[in-house]
Amino acid sequence: MKLLRILAPLSIFLSASVFAGGSLDLSVNDDTASLEYDATRMGTPLHISSGILHHEKDGNMLSIGVNAVDVRNQGSPFKIGIGGKLYGYFNDRSDSGALAVGGFVRYAPAELAGLGFAGHAYYAPSVLSFHTTDNLVDVGLRIEYRLLPTALVYLGYRLVEASDEDVDLEITKAGHLGLRINF
Repeated sequence: MKLLRILAPLSIFLSASVFAGGSLDLSVNDDTASLEYDATRMGTPLHISSGILHHEKDGNMLSIGVNAVDVRNQGSPFKIGIGGKLYGYFNDRSDSGALAVGGFVRYAPAELAGLGFAGHAYYAPSVLSFHTTDNLVDVGLRIEYRLLPTALVYLGYRLVEASDEDVDLEITKAGHLGLRINF
Protein backbone atom coordinates (compact mmCIF):
# COMPACT_ATOMS: atom_id res chain seq x y z
CA MET A 1 0.00 0.00 0.00
CA LYS A 2 3.03 2.32 0.18
CA LEU A 3 2.97 2.58 -3.61
CA LEU A 4 -0.71 3.64 -3.49
CA ARG A 5 0.18 6.47 -1.07
CA ILE A 6 2.78 7.69 -3.57
CA LEU A 7 0.72 7.28 -6.76
CA ALA A 8 -2.46 9.03 -5.54
CA PRO A 9 -0.88 12.45 -4.81
CA LEU A 10 1.30 12.17 -7.92
CA SER A 11 -1.74 11.65 -10.16
CA ILE A 12 -3.38 14.77 -8.71
CA PHE A 13 -0.17 16.76 -9.33
CA LEU A 14 -0.01 15.56 -12.93
CA SER A 15 -3.46 16.96 -13.65
CA ALA A 16 -2.27 20.54 -13.01
CA SER A 17 -3.21 23.47 -15.24
CA VAL A 18 -0.07 23.15 -17.40
CA PHE A 19 -1.93 20.53 -19.42
CA ALA A 20 -4.05 21.48 -22.43
CA GLY A 21 -6.93 19.05 -22.81
CA GLY A 22 -6.87 15.33 -22.64
CA SER A 23 -9.20 12.37 -22.44
CA LEU A 24 -11.10 10.24 -19.97
CA ASP A 25 -11.43 6.56 -20.90
CA LEU A 26 -13.82 4.12 -19.18
CA SER A 27 -14.09 0.44 -20.10
CA VAL A 28 -16.13 -2.36 -18.49
CA ASN A 29 -17.04 -6.02 -18.74
CA ASP A 30 -18.68 -8.45 -16.27
CA ASP A 31 -15.61 -8.67 -13.97
CA THR A 32 -13.45 -5.64 -14.75
CA ALA A 33 -13.70 -1.85 -14.81
CA SER A 34 -10.93 0.45 -15.98
CA LEU A 35 -10.65 4.24 -15.83
CA GLU A 36 -7.76 6.16 -17.39
CA TYR A 37 -7.03 9.88 -17.64
CA ASP A 38 -4.63 11.15 -20.31
CA ALA A 39 -3.43 14.77 -20.50
CA THR A 40 -1.34 16.58 -23.10
CA ARG A 41 1.34 18.91 -21.76
CA MET A 42 0.95 22.35 -23.34
CA GLY A 43 3.48 23.18 -26.04
CA THR A 44 5.07 19.71 -26.08
CA PRO A 45 4.37 16.25 -27.50
CA LEU A 46 4.28 14.87 -23.93
CA HIS A 47 1.26 12.82 -22.81
CA ILE A 48 0.84 11.97 -19.12
CA SER A 49 -1.65 9.31 -18.02
CA SER A 50 -2.91 7.77 -14.82
CA GLY A 51 -5.31 4.88 -14.47
CA ILE A 52 -6.89 2.21 -12.34
CA LEU A 53 -8.06 -1.25 -13.35
CA HIS A 54 -10.30 -3.10 -10.88
CA HIS A 55 -11.04 -6.82 -11.19
CA GLU A 56 -13.67 -8.29 -8.83
CA LYS A 57 -11.56 -11.33 -7.88
CA ASP A 58 -7.99 -10.49 -8.92
CA GLY A 59 -7.53 -7.10 -7.24
CA ASN A 60 -6.50 -3.67 -8.48
CA MET A 61 -3.81 -2.25 -10.70
CA LEU A 62 -2.71 1.40 -10.76
CA SER A 63 -0.61 2.98 -13.50
CA ILE A 64 1.10 6.26 -14.30
CA GLY A 65 2.49 6.75 -17.78
CA VAL A 66 4.53 9.17 -19.87
CA ASN A 67 4.58 9.00 -23.66
CA ALA A 68 6.14 11.18 -26.36
CA VAL A 69 3.67 11.51 -29.22
CA ASP A 70 4.63 12.22 -32.84
CA VAL A 71 3.15 15.65 -33.67
CA ARG A 72 4.94 16.33 -36.96
CA ASN A 73 1.87 15.59 -39.12
CA GLN A 74 -1.17 17.05 -37.35
CA GLY A 75 -3.50 15.91 -40.17
CA SER A 76 -2.22 12.33 -40.24
CA PRO A 77 -4.67 9.51 -39.43
CA PHE A 78 -1.88 7.87 -37.38
CA LYS A 79 -1.15 8.84 -33.77
CA ILE A 80 1.89 7.07 -32.33
CA GLY A 81 3.30 7.37 -28.80
CA ILE A 82 6.41 5.82 -27.27
CA GLY A 83 7.22 5.84 -23.56
CA GLY A 84 6.61 3.92 -20.38
CA LYS A 85 4.27 3.20 -17.49
CA LEU A 86 4.79 2.55 -13.82
CA TYR A 87 2.42 -0.22 -12.64
CA GLY A 88 1.45 -1.25 -9.15
CA TYR A 89 -0.90 -4.18 -8.54
CA PHE A 90 -2.55 -5.14 -5.29
CA ASN A 91 -4.44 -8.35 -4.45
CA ASP A 92 -4.62 -11.01 -1.74
CA ARG A 93 -1.63 -12.92 -3.19
CA SER A 94 0.83 -10.14 -3.96
CA ASP A 95 1.46 -6.39 -3.87
CA SER A 96 4.08 -5.58 -6.43
CA GLY A 97 4.84 -3.61 -9.56
CA ALA A 98 7.01 -2.82 -12.55
CA LEU A 99 8.24 -0.08 -14.84
CA ALA A 100 7.20 -1.06 -18.38
CA VAL A 101 8.33 0.37 -21.72
CA GLY A 102 6.20 0.43 -24.84
CA GLY A 103 3.71 2.62 -26.59
CA PHE A 104 0.44 3.00 -28.43
CA VAL A 105 -0.90 3.58 -31.92
CA ARG A 106 -4.23 4.85 -33.25
CA TYR A 107 -5.37 4.80 -36.87
CA ALA A 108 -8.53 6.70 -37.83
CA PRO A 109 -8.61 7.76 -41.50
CA ALA A 110 -11.28 10.24 -42.60
CA GLU A 111 -12.41 7.83 -45.34
CA LEU A 112 -13.80 5.41 -42.72
CA ALA A 113 -16.32 8.01 -41.41
CA GLY A 114 -15.54 7.72 -37.69
CA LEU A 115 -14.23 4.14 -37.60
CA GLY A 116 -10.74 3.66 -36.16
CA PHE A 117 -8.37 1.12 -34.69
CA ALA A 118 -6.05 1.37 -31.69
CA GLY A 119 -3.62 -0.73 -29.74
CA HIS A 120 -1.05 -0.54 -26.97
CA ALA A 121 1.75 -2.74 -25.69
CA TYR A 122 3.90 -2.29 -22.57
CA TYR A 123 6.43 -4.79 -21.24
CA ALA A 124 8.55 -4.84 -18.09
CA PRO A 125 11.39 -7.41 -17.99
CA SER A 126 12.79 -8.58 -14.68
CA VAL A 127 15.38 -5.79 -14.59
CA LEU A 128 12.54 -3.20 -14.52
CA SER A 129 10.30 -5.16 -12.14
CA PHE A 130 10.35 -4.86 -8.38
CA HIS A 131 9.34 -6.64 -5.20
CA THR A 132 8.17 -10.14 -6.25
CA THR A 133 7.46 -9.41 -9.94
CA ASP A 134 9.59 -11.15 -12.56
CA ASN A 135 7.95 -9.42 -15.55
CA LEU A 136 4.71 -7.71 -16.59
CA VAL A 137 2.82 -7.51 -19.89
CA ASP A 138 -0.03 -5.12 -20.81
CA VAL A 139 -1.40 -5.50 -24.36
CA GLY A 140 -4.66 -4.22 -25.80
CA LEU A 141 -6.47 -3.87 -29.13
CA ARG A 142 -9.69 -2.03 -29.96
CA ILE A 143 -12.06 -1.02 -32.72
CA GLU A 144 -13.39 2.50 -32.18
CA TYR A 145 -16.31 4.48 -33.56
CA ARG A 146 -16.48 8.27 -33.15
CA LEU A 147 -20.03 9.23 -32.15
CA LEU A 148 -19.26 12.94 -31.64
CA PRO A 149 -16.20 15.07 -32.37
CA THR A 150 -15.30 14.70 -28.66
CA ALA A 151 -16.55 11.18 -27.84
CA LEU A 152 -16.10 7.67 -29.15
CA VAL A 153 -17.21 4.17 -28.18
CA TYR A 154 -15.13 1.05 -28.66
CA LEU A 155 -14.99 -2.72 -28.43
CA GLY A 156 -11.65 -4.04 -27.23
CA TYR A 157 -9.58 -6.87 -25.81
CA ARG A 158 -6.93 -6.48 -23.09
CA LEU A 159 -4.39 -8.85 -21.56
CA VAL A 160 -2.54 -7.83 -18.40
CA GLU A 161 -0.46 -10.45 -16.63
CA ALA A 162 2.53 -10.56 -14.34
CA SER A 163 4.96 -13.36 -13.59
CA ASP A 164 5.51 -13.38 -9.87
CA GLU A 165 8.01 -15.37 -7.78
CA ASP A 166 5.24 -17.59 -6.39
CA VAL A 167 2.45 -17.51 -8.99
CA ASP A 168 1.63 -16.13 -12.44
CA LEU A 169 -1.05 -13.47 -12.06
CA GLU A 170 -3.55 -12.96 -14.85
CA ILE A 171 -4.90 -9.56 -13.85
CA THR A 172 -7.25 -9.43 -16.82
CA LYS A 173 -7.64 -11.32 -20.08
CA ALA A 174 -10.98 -10.33 -21.58
CA GLY A 175 -12.97 -8.25 -23.99
CA HIS A 176 -14.62 -5.02 -22.91
CA LEU A 177 -16.83 -2.15 -24.02
CA GLY A 178 -15.63 1.38 -23.58
CA LEU A 179 -16.21 5.09 -23.92
CA ARG A 180 -13.56 7.78 -24.39
CA ILE A 181 -14.33 11.48 -23.98
CA ASN A 182 -11.84 14.04 -25.30
CA PHE A 183 -11.73 17.57 -23.90
